[in-house]
Amino acid sequence: MKKFIRLVPLFLLIAVCVMPADARPQEPNRQAQELFDKAAKLYEDGKFDEALPLCLKATELNPNDYRPRAMAGFIYALQRKYKSASDALAEAIRLEPQKKEFYLVKAKADQFRNAREDAIVAARKATEVDPRYAEAFALLCELLGFDKKRSVEGIIALRTAIHLNPKLLDSYEVLGDVLLYAKDGRAAEEVFRQGMAADPKRMTGRFKLGRLLITQGKLAEARKLWDERTSDKDDTYPQFIELLERGENLKQKKDELAKKPDDPKALVEMGLAVMEGESWMKDGRQKRALVYFRKALEVKPGYARAQYGVVKAYIQGVDFAKDESKIIDEELAKLRTLDTKLAAELEEYRKTYVSGIRATPVKGDQ
Repeated sequence: MKKFIRLVPLFLLIAVCVMPADARPQEPNRQAQELFDKAAKLYEDGKFDEALPLCLKATELNPNDYRPRAMAGFIYALQRKYKSASDALAEAIRLEPQKKEFYLVKAKADQFRNAREDAIVAARKATEVDPRYAEAFALLCELLGFDKKRSVEGIIALRTAIHLNPKLLDSYEVLGDVLLYAKDGRAAEEVFRQGMAADPKRMTGRFKLGRLLITQGKLAEARKLWDERTSDKDDTYPQFIELLERGENLKQKKDELAKKPDDPKALVEMGLAVMEGESWMKDGRQKRALVYFRKALEVKPGYARAQYGVVKAYIQGVDFAKDESKIIDEELAKLRTLDTKLAAELEEYRKTYVSGIRATPVKGDQ
């Protein structure tokens, strides 16, 4: 929705400038013009629900005026009625095929309603109308970049967008993500650094680069990126600082275990560090952590903290092909004989822990 907020105000300029004074409609379309003028003012004031009926009435009175159709399309988009937005903008384009912004907003509406091929057609048409339309090339990459068969085309499109407008800051992060998808980490790192250089605040690509460095084990460089930030704003989850601290903790526990490979406490702490992660991420970390907990119990039978780790791993899910509920009951019973307080903590944890992502159904005209 943030992208629509940036796109739709362009229409205000178009609505004012598109038609010179000597071309203003005469009777019987004067009423349609008056309705459109009122709608434009309401639109400018952010009163979209009040502007929409006036746009629709103006369209009825003057079916050949593309402007109220386009404004209706923008309003529908802001209301998340993406199918209606796409249809209204298609009509505006039919009447006035040379307005590049119409194609771009239509493409975004089609993208949000999962009509990707329609979105690609509209975005490509925008680049035909204006071969220097950087925003349209950037959108093409969003639509093509994560398609294995067309990712190269998407990368070319976004490099074109950046060449046309180096200040199109969002494009650096999208291009970096596409390059990572294409398993070109070196190129992605270069693009993230270019984004930082292009941004006066030095934030574009900073946290993306930091995440990449963490996966490469370059924690000191990643920490430097965090320490030199100019903003804490991070809309990606888990956030960069969480991943950084998690990575630093894992390295610390690994170093401690290397010094005392048979120390039960070090083994348990290593297991807990390995198990840190998001509930929706199924990467086998619980099974890897169990190795450390089991070894700690071999070294020190009856070690409550190690048994705690075993129970917690099974609650999070070790092997989803098995009946883990029975295993949890058995392992929890063992813990209860060792430490009732830790057992009570995990009984509560078992009630509240939710594995996986819960999707929200798509609603409305989408």
